[in-house]
Amino acid sequence: MSLWIQNSHPTPIPAGAVGLNLMGSPDIRTLDQVVPAFATIELDVASLFPEARWPQQFEVQAGKHFVRPRYEILAADGRRRMAHANVERTDLKPDPRLPLLTGGAVDKGVVGKGHILPAPLLPMGRWRTTLLPTPMSTAQTELPVKAVVYDRNGAAVAEHRFGNLKRSDSVALDVTGLVADKSVADGWGHVELVYDFESGTIADGWLHALVRYEDITTGHVAETSFGSHMFNMAMVYRDEPQSYHGRPPGLSTRLFLRLGTDPWDTLCHLVYPASTQWHATSDTSLVLVRRDGVEVARKRLAIPCGGSRFWRYHEMFTEAERLAAGDHAYVLIRDTSCRLFGYHGCLAAGDSAFSLDHMFGF
Repeated sequence: MSLWIQNSHPTPIPAGAVGLNLMGSPDIRTLDQVVPAFATIELDVASLFPEARWPQQFEVQAGKHFVRPRYEILAADGRRRMAHANVERTDLKPDPRLPLLTGGAVDKGVVGKGHILPAPLLPMGRWRTTLLPTPMSTAQTELPVKAVVYDRNGAAVAEHRFGNLKRSDSVALDVTGLVADKSVADGWGHVELVYDFESGTIADGWLHALVRYEDITTGHVAETSFGSHMFNMAMVYRDEPQSYHGRPPGLSTRLFLRLGTDPWDTLCHLVYPASTQWHATSDTSLVLVRRDGVEVARKRLAIPCGGSRFWRYHEMFTEAERLAAGDHAYVLIRDTSCRLFGYHGCLAAGDSAFSLDHMFGF
């Protein structure tokens, strides 16, 4: 595993100013090398921590020299994958009101489920989904969390309670294995990481996780990381929900899906998470747009509240529509009734490799 340190400043980073430690450990091991101005350095993580093994996690001690570095993993078969580390905050404190306001269900508590971190459960015949909760604040000494798996229609099919994880705990959950013996429509759905206030009461709303996806046929792996939000509720708590524009209930979705150039295909997994009861189904438009901004085709989706939808570009739009769109087209995902959360990726010709990450929009 390599950590790519990119110095974006006109002054060098001194030797010993950058380091790593295993999450929850005070043992910080530093890079004994100067990083010149505007230079990029590859740090071989194993040279500092030869004993570290998955699912242990690292904390990057970067000072104020850089933010969100990329890391690269070289697999035994020669495959490479790259992702970015998440930002760890130093300015958060536990919020004692969260356990009092969160009921753990959409119909209980003022904010219902409260903070939700949604992630796809990709089709289990092809992919293995693994979830790893990650402390992303220096104030998080414990993390009371659980994972709930939902089918495409929003029905809960399995639950795993991690308990009250300590900062030094690194516990990965095989989500696919958790539901392998259960009936899941079409073999896909999504998983939500939420607070479990029966296990502990220390929470700050900065709930994060890393999610790993492994192609069980080829062995290719992609991973993504993100944080929680409160989704689809009429009230505002602090800065949540974050997709309000003006006064509530201004919840909406505008995501832009980039499309792979032929022969690459594009996958998209849209999740309709809800902290409280919201519209029964989404009213989602998939608008195929040519590179010059001309609309080519439009599809409609009705995703059940609490459910999700997995789709591929080559299956959603006809060959004639794709030809009319041409190269470098994109799909605008628009919904004025609710806020969706999306993940996207590209699939190589013959499905030999893939990428996956969360989507940004407004």
